[in-house]
Amino acid sequence: MKVLYVNKNLNLSKPIVDQLIKMGFEVDVLIESLPPALDQSSLIHKIGNIFSRLILKEKNYFIKKEKQIFEKYAEKRLKNKTYDIAFFIRADMYSENLIKRIRKQSKKMVSYQWDGIDMYPRILDYYKYFDRKLVFDGNDIRKYPQYNLLPLPIYHYTENTFHDPAKEEIDLFYIGVGLDERIKWAYNIENYSEENDLKFKAILTIPEFREEKKTDSISLQHKGISLEENEKYTEKSKAVVDFKMNTHNGVAFRFFECLNQEQKFVSNNHNLKDYDFYHPDNIFITNFEDFTGLKEFLQKPYHKIDRKIVEKYGIKNWLKYALDYGDYEPINLP
Repeated sequence: MKVLYVNKNLNLSKPIVDQLIKMGFEVDVLIESLPPALDQSSLIHKIGNIFSRLILKEKNYFIKKEKQIFEKYAEKRLKNKTYDIAFFIRADMYSENLIKRIRKQSKKMVSYQWDGIDMYPRILDYYKYFDRKLVFDGNDIRKYPQYNLLPLPIYHYTENTFHDPAKEEIDLFYIGVGLDERIKWAYNIENYSEENDLKFKAILTIPEFREEKKTDSISLQHKGISLEENEKYTEKSKAVVDFKMNTHNGVAFRFFECLNQEQKFVSNNHNLKDYDFYHPDNIFITNFEDFTGLKEFLQKPYHKIDRKIVEKYGIKNWLKYALDYGDYEPINLP
C-alpha cells in the first residue's frame, strides 16, 4: 500500500515516516527537503518586488514567489504518481490547487491539525477534499460539528526509554519560545523555587531585537538548544513544565514523551484531568500564580500507569487510528 506523506515540519516527520515503513507501507515523502530559499538580492527579484508594490499595489511579492517555487517543486515530485492514502499534517499550509491535484491522485485523503483550527482556519475551506479529518483539540469537534471531525491527540515515539530518578539534578525544567506571558510564568516558578529550595531551569528563545538575559535559573537567549541538549536536561529533571497557549486546549508533545518514560509533568492545561492517563501524583495543574502543593507533589513517587493506556498513545496505534488501517485502539479527546 502506497502512502503520500505531506508535512513541512521535517524534524517531526522522521518518526512518522520510520513507523509507516515499519508497518509495511511504501512511503513517498513529498517534502524530504525544502526547495532552496529565494535569492531576494537578485536584480530580477528586486525589479519584480518594486513592480509588485508600485504598480500592482501588492506587498507580498516574495511570499508569492516562494509559493510558486514550492508548487513547481511539488508538481515535479507528484507527476504520474498515484496513492492509496495521502496523509497531510497542517494541510492549511498548502495551496488549494495542490490539495485538489493530490485528491485526484489518491484513493483516500487524511488531514490532521496539530494546532487549533482557530489559529489556522483556512483548513475549513479544504475539508471538502478529505475523507478523514482529525484534530488534537476537542473544542474544535464541538465548535465545528458540520465537518465530522475526529479526535486525535499527539503521540509519543521513543521506545524502551524510562526516566531514572537516580539521575535527577533539577526539580523543574522548561524549554520553549519566550512569549511575554511565558517569561512572566517562568519568573514566578523561579521565585517559588528559591523560596522552597527547589532547582529550576528554563531556556526561552527570544527575537534578536530583544536583549538576552540570564539568572541562575532562567536564560532568555536568541539561539535555541539542540534536541540532544534538550533530552539531557529532560533526563536529569524530576518534572517537565509546559505552558499551554490560550488558543487551544490540546496536549503538547512533551507531555506524551513524559507519559511514555514515566516522568512527572507540570502544566496549566486543566484538560489533562479528563484523560484516562491522569493521576494527581504524576500531573500537577497550576495557573503558574498559585503553586500550593507543588513541593509535596515533587516529593511523591511517580504512579505507574497501565502500559496498555500508554501504548494507546504510541505512534504505531496513533498512525493506525489516523489512517483507519488495520486493528487499533480508538483514541478520544475530552
